[in-house]
This record gives sequence, C-alpha cells and structure tokens, in this order.
Amino acid sequence: MKQNAISFGKKITNDWIKISNSIRLKSEQQYGKFLIESRLLMITAITDLLVYRAGIPGNTNEQLGKILQLITIFFQGELYTKKLISEGQYVKASVAIKQEIEIITRINEIKKGVDKDGQTPNVKYAPPTFNLHYGDMNQIGHISQPDFLSFLHSVNRDTFTGASITPIFNGNIAKNLYEIHLIIFYHIIRESIELFQQLYPDDLELVLPACKIFTIIVDCLKTAEIIKDNEPNS
Repeated sequence: MKQNAISFGKKITNDWIKISNSIRLKSEQQYGKFLIESRLLMITAITDLLVYRAGIPGNTNEQLGKILQLITIFFQGELYTKKLISEGQYVKASVAIKQEIEIITRINEIKKGVDKDGQTPNVKYAPPTFNLHYGDMNQIGHISQPDFLSFLHSVNRDTFTGASITPIFNGNIAKNLYEIHLIIFYHIIRESIELFQQLYPDDLELVLPACKIFTIIVDCLKTAEIIKDNEPNS
C-alpha cells in the first residue's frame, strides 16, 4: 500500500507540473515580448554587478553593506516570485511581492537614515504608488478578501460551485502582478547601479555595462507603457 501511495503521489506531482507549465505559457503570452525581454535584461544587468564584480574590494561602509545585502536577497528570490506569478499562484505571489516592496522601502529608509532594526519598513518611504500596491498585496496575502479568493480559486459546474485544487489562470491578474514585480526590479537595478558607483568611485567603468543595459530596459518598459516618457534612465 505504501509503494502504491508513493507512486500515486509522484503521478499527482507530475500532473501538477504539467498544469503549472501550461499556465506559465498562457501567462507569458499575456505578458508580451517587451515585458519578458525587460526582465531578462534586468537579470543580465544585476548579474553583471553582483557576480562579475564579486571579490573586487570596494569603498564599503555599514550603510552600503546593508543595501547590498537587501539587493542580494531580492535577486535570490526573484525567480521564485516570477514563478509564483506565472504559474497561477497569485495569493502566494502577493506575499512575495509584498516582501519585495518592503526590500525597496528598507533601502530608501537606510539611505535617509530612518531605518529601525526589528521593525517593518514604513511604506511612506516606498517609491510613489507602492504604498497602494503594498496594501493590496497585504490584504490578499493575509487571506482577508474572501470574495477575491473565491474568484481566484472557485470552479463552477452548472449550479454547483466548489474550490479548485489546481491553480486557475487569470491573465489580467497575472500581468498586473508581473508588472508590479518588474517595476520593483527596475528600482532595484537603479539602486544597484547607484550602490556600485559609490563602491567603486575611481573605477566607474565597472558599472558601465549595467548602465548601458539599463538604458535598453527603460526603452522596453516605456514601449510596454509601464513607465512614463519622463522617467529618468540613470
């Protein structure tokens, strides 16, 4: 019986992977070319800074060290946030995005000298409009909107409504969450470039490749109408 149950568990796992892959393909169609390319460019830019510059001593201090740590934490989890969004795990994705907003908020607090150890970052220090996104992510992540949860996880069969055990694809929600995630990533890239300019003030060529890629990222996001034409690109 144990072996049969294990075999059945493996089958269920494989079925879930197939469902997740199917939803991911639908999500990527919803995102469109420019959003997908923007994320890939961001990954290249931040990798150039974090990985290819690793081991090169910089002019660091406690403040810069804290910011670098937060940027690294964001990058370590970025793939998983994208995976949750793209595979229909919208509630769990909202929790991940909420933490990403807290990361960029904490960076701003550190730069202003108002960060407090052991306390949740104050979203008034987040980039514009992020406080609204934070409130939405907080409500969803805390399972405090039953109508919204029912909308995401219910299936209708004639007169019967029940909870779906598999994710349900929603293109509009997927794209909206993905866009918020990319805007956060965009701000992380800007902070990363600024950070490394301070770490290596006498060797700014180290950040030149990332700066050039960032210019392309801005163009892609403007084309996708995610940022405005007057948004700074450096």
